[in-house]
Amino acid sequence: MSDAPPQTNISDSRQLMVATAGHVDHGKSALVGQLTGVETDTLQAEKERGLTINLGYAYHHFRSVGEPTAALITLGFVDVPGHTDFIHNMLAGVSSVDSALLVVASDDGIMPQTREHLVILSLLGIKQLTVAISKIDKVDEFRIAEVERQLCELLPTFKFTAPNFFPLSNVSGKGVSELKTHLMMLAAEKLTHKTKPCNQEARFLIDRSFSVKGIGTVVTGCLRSGQIGTGDQLVQGLSGETARVRSIRVDRDTIQTLHAGQRAALNINLDQTSVKRGNWLLARPIHHTVTRFDCRVQAAELTHRFKPSAQYHFYHGCGHYLVNIRPLDPAQVFCQILSPIPLSIAYGDRFIIRDPAAAKTLAGGHVVDLFVPRRGRASEARLNTLTAADHPAQSGLKNLLEISPLGVNLKQFRLNHALRQDSLEKLLAAEDPTPIVFKTEDKQGGYCLSQLHYQHWCDRTRVLLTDFHRESPSEIGIAESALSNQLNYSGSHKMLSQMLELMHSSGLVGRNGTLFHLPDHQAQLSREQLEFQEKIQPLLKDAGSVPPRTRELVEMTGIPLKAMNRILKEAGRSGSVIQVAENRHYLPETISELASFTETLANQGEDGAFTVIAFRDASGIGRNLCIEILEYFDAKGFTRRVGNARIIRTQKENIFG
Repeated sequence: MSDAPPQTNISDSRQLMVATAGHVDHGKSALVGQLTGVETDTLQAEKERGLTINLGYAYHHFRSVGEPTAALITLGFVDVPGHTDFIHNMLAGVSSVDSALLVVASDDGIMPQTREHLVILSLLGIKQLTVAISKIDKVDEFRIAEVERQLCELLPTFKFTAPNFFPLSNVSGKGVSELKTHLMMLAAEKLTHKTKPCNQEARFLIDRSFSVKGIGTVVTGCLRSGQIGTGDQLVQGLSGETARVRSIRVDRDTIQTLHAGQRAALNINLDQTSVKRGNWLLARPIHHTVTRFDCRVQAAELTHRFKPSAQYHFYHGCGHYLVNIRPLDPAQVFCQILSPIPLSIAYGDRFIIRDPAAAKTLAGGHVVDLFVPRRGRASEARLNTLTAADHPAQSGLKNLLEISPLGVNLKQFRLNHALRQDSLEKLLAAEDPTPIVFKTEDKQGGYCLSQLHYQHWCDRTRVLLTDFHRESPSEIGIAESALSNQLNYSGSHKMLSQMLELMHSSGLVGRNGTLFHLPDHQAQLSREQLEFQEKIQPLLKDAGSVPPRTRELVEMTGIPLKAMNRILKEAGRSGSVIQVAENRHYLPETISELASFTETLANQGEDGAFTVIAFRDASGIGRNLCIEILEYFDAKGFTRRVGNARIIRTQKENIFG
């Protein structure tokens, strides 16, 4: 490895970012200065008080020796405050690093912030730790050995094993070169590891924002996933504003493409006041914020219990928020976090929780699921889902397919893992046996269902149809909505429709209009059913959204009123016709069309509401019939009346198939 000056237009450099940790005045900033030649304490208050207040950044560039192309490597340092008053800045600094450098003064030894920083590093999942024992010029060899022995006893309690110790002096420089060589070796080892495929969308975490005269807004931070190229357009996580990347710099080097794990400065076209520490720049396909999510939590002390009514300090990325925490299981392994401020998060994001006074680190954890169900958040089924989902994308998808008879929501899964659409499709193709995918209109969502669960629904459907035909041999078949109720199917009705269509195209079930039956079923039609099909159904179809009243049907067909009521009642049992009012009947497909019309009307109204008058004017249907239709929708739970207006309660597919 050799030192190398900065260069421009670097196309593919790699970084190892190292955060300092340790008690105040143990020599962290001085050591970073020795390793890089950069003074990280730049604020006047820092120089006057002799302690780090804000985050400092420094870099050392070098080239690997022995590599075919002598690749450029950057060893970066995030110098964090050691004083307890600035722990929030420390947390922001260690949120996006690969490795940590713990500095312990040999004269002081282990101090309170030594322990708290180790707690934080452990809870954030940082496993690579190097230990520098500083100020060895002030003590003898026995004291250095004693401090090392104490650290060997302490570090395993935070799950750090066999760390490398480097006794050194920032005054004489003794031991600094050995530490520098070791850190450069760690950075070079990172370079030799195979780069993971870019299967995630870009997520850039901002830790600083400032304006440069003649250039504009510059944000610095770390690319947590994906990659960013010059000219790319990203979305500001909270506001949704589009930010175009004008240029990318790593320290003093201009590059064209930024890779996951690299820290850089981006020149963007947003106003500097609209971006600040803790904000995210995201690829548009994964722009999604939440105010509640489920997570796995590891408590720093096993005896601590979260109180749902208390407000805790929550540190995610470089952001700091006040949140409520609801334990979901007795052991408090899974919790739900509620934030008054929308958050940009994804599966696996690490966080730290401190007590309501922000005086003590209580726990850490990682995000599991962004999409919290409205009901049963602590049910056994939900906890099983969280356990299955708490894995990287490939194994998480496999687990969810195994336990999800209602299928896996692909859009939610992709957003949860910040996946590229093509990467999600590759994950699906890698499953064996290949799951069945049911697409939605936008082609980016839909559901996937395992072959095993699909076969389960096929078997249940055929059993229900067999029972139906045995009990009602004269019926042609059963409507989708009635079949859904008998199946006790609580999932997406769009998915059920596609499942039934797949069963039909595969020859497992037959279909006559909107009615499903077994392929070999021959209905023994009664006289009433024949009359409905021959005389009544065509009239209802031609009439559309304004069907004849019952007595009008009597006049149009010549069927006596008593017989007409008997025919309509029998047709209603099979789902061939729907009674909306005492003297008004609709075909199921017409009701579905009216429900779609109602959804569109509601979406056009203010706050998603509409009145009977608006429904009448838009549909051209008479007022009295409009009232009958909407009261029927109210009774079915599709709409709800609020004063003189109505709102949609659920998607039409959930009621009418």
